[in-house]
Amino acid sequence: MDQEGGIVSRLPWDTYPASPTLKSRPVAETAAAFAARGALVARAGITVDFGTVADVPADPGSFIFGRALGTDPQSAADRTAAATKGQEHVVASTLKHFPGHGAAPGDSHHAIPSTGMTKAAWREADGLPFAAGIEAGASLLMYGHLAYTAVDARPASLSAEWHRIARGELGFDGVSVTDDLGMLLSSGDPAYADPVANGVAAVAAGNDLVLMIAGSDARTAGEMAAGIAAAVDAGTLPADRLADAATRVLALRLQLSDTTSSWSVCGDCAPAG
Repeated sequence: MDQEGGIVSRLPWDTYPASPTLKSRPVAETAAAFAARGALVARAGITVDFGTVADVPADPGSFIFGRALGTDPQSAADRTAAATKGQEHVVASTLKHFPGHGAAPGDSHHAIPSTGMTKAAWREADGLPFAAGIEAGASLLMYGHLAYTAVDARPASLSAEWHRIARGELGFDGVSVTDDLGMLLSSGDPAYADPVANGVAAVAAGNDLVLMIAGSDARTAGEMAAGIAAAVDAGTLPADRLADAATRVLALRLQLSDTTSSWSVCGDCAPAG
């Protein structure tokens, strides 16, 4: 579930403070709000929340501005870490949308935003909240459909280089997941018109989970799974990459099983709401 609170809220009884107010409030309030939000999500039976927006949009006109926890790298990093720590004791939290929408203008629901920002500049700016969230223990990292062309011309969601940076340079060892691959279809770029090919490319790049919502129907999941299996059989997708993804996802599932058992014992410990 993507229960960010505020603008993106799937649980209508979530009345806790969200990014529109938290971005201008003390960091401790972000920790408290997301601890309560995580408990609410857990009581709904959800174990994974795609809920922590680590983007740094300085422009109030950005589509992600109202969902971001900060308007500058350091404030976003502080609140991203606080939100992560607040949730992780009850749900698996997710940082999104790596490597960050702030530097790349445009809405990835309708296009593939791009920026020429270098990796060095990114590390000093938009990369800070993701590094902070990883250090705070985020279980998942969601890759956005945006391109930092000085690093890789491909969208980060399909970029092996951005996966290498996250794991090799930032030390992320959790589960990698794409943003909704249906957004690539909505971009209108013919290079991404085949959802099955997008799924195969996403796993090959380093994603452990693929998310597909927009443009999908009852057949889509089966078709994508069959396409990924066929790519392994054909040798175009290494079997080791698929095994690595499956192992990492299974480890998360086992971790969440333990968390759920502990939560059921301590259900009365949940914040009210």
